[in-house]
Amino acid sequence: MAVDYKDYYQILGVPKAATEKEVKAAYRKLARQYHPDVNPGDKTAEEKFKDVGEAYEVLSDADKRAKYDQYGDQWKAFSQGGTGSHPGAAQGGVYTGNFDFGGGGIDDFLSSLFSGGTGGGGFGGFSRAERRAGMRAGGQEVEYPIEIGLEEAFKGTSKTFTLSLPQTCDKCGGSGAISAGKSKPCPMCAGTGKVKGNRGFFGNNTCPQCAGTGQAVEVCPQCHGDGTISKRKPIDVKIPAGIGDGQRLRLAGQGAGGGDLYLKVTIRPHPQFERDGDDLRTEFSVPYTVAALGGEAAVETLGGRKVVAVPAGTQSGRSFRLGGLGMPHLKGGGAGDLYAKAKVTVPKDLSPRERDLLTELAKLRQDSVKVSK
Repeated sequence: MAVDYKDYYQILGVPKAATEKEVKAAYRKLARQYHPDVNPGDKTAEEKFKDVGEAYEVLSDADKRAKYDQYGDQWKAFSQGGTGSHPGAAQGGVYTGNFDFGGGGIDDFLSSLFSGGTGGGGFGGFSRAERRAGMRAGGQEVEYPIEIGLEEAFKGTSKTFTLSLPQTCDKCGGSGAISAGKSKPCPMCAGTGKVKGNRGFFGNNTCPQCAGTGQAVEVCPQCHGDGTISKRKPIDVKIPAGIGDGQRLRLAGQGAGGGDLYLKVTIRPHPQFERDGDDLRTEFSVPYTVAALGGEAAVETLGGRKVVAVPAGTQSGRSFRLGGLGMPHLKGGGAGDLYAKAKVTVPKDLSPRERDLLTELAKLRQDSVKVSK
């Protein structure tokens, strides 16, 4: 299936040599500009907002960015194992990519993750023997990534998804074989249990087909000698309020063969809020009249809009601390603070009356202004 190529650098308006900080700054600026809340009903802005998010997801991830730079419009195919290797092999059994459980393609992704890979690696890069040993020892630990929004991390959320995880084959008990033929020698090693090495000599190279027994075995028709089969399993997980980026959730016994499943949480950047531990930072608009005379202004928080008192003479950049309106503490007992930076706004279009009043004020203050006729 052909994939439309998108120039992510052009979408974000950054050069190919842009740093991670520059990519993030460009994303935040454009995300604010095209956010659906700012452009209600504007389909064009909505599409641009999606493109900006997609571009940031790739360019902010070093591995994805490298593949995108190398393979262009085919980067996704190579990311999903198009080169013949599977995603987890390089990490010793732990897949560390990004995946949103709310999106599509999970079956294709999981089949590439658990289907056997290259070189007999199978699940997560483990050999068959290692995998069987892991199953017998109580299963394998699995780590899986999950991506959520800042609002979900603020309120807490529940997710349900289905994973295909390797389980011990119930037909052969994990051995990969049904029976051994004692009088029938292994066709690969001719009954010796050894195979030739790279230079053509018989050495201590155990025959991979008979595992050194020298006897032919009947391969299990259900697992095809692998010792494990993939079974789909529904997973329910409750994500607690206050969860941090990079933190893991442990689901005991939910991994491969009864091992533990760990969900590593990634929190998407928010166009309006920055997180600093349990504190949040944002900006809010203050009309120039309120900034000069004092009054009130509205601040958007993750828990709803709040009105703050603005003292007379407030300057742009002044920070207001809203105690307890940051992220909830993960272990309970309150929340962080929200720091809102004032952004004094000046109207672009003045009425004749407003212009006359401001001109009079400028004269009283002896300010040098240019008065339009």
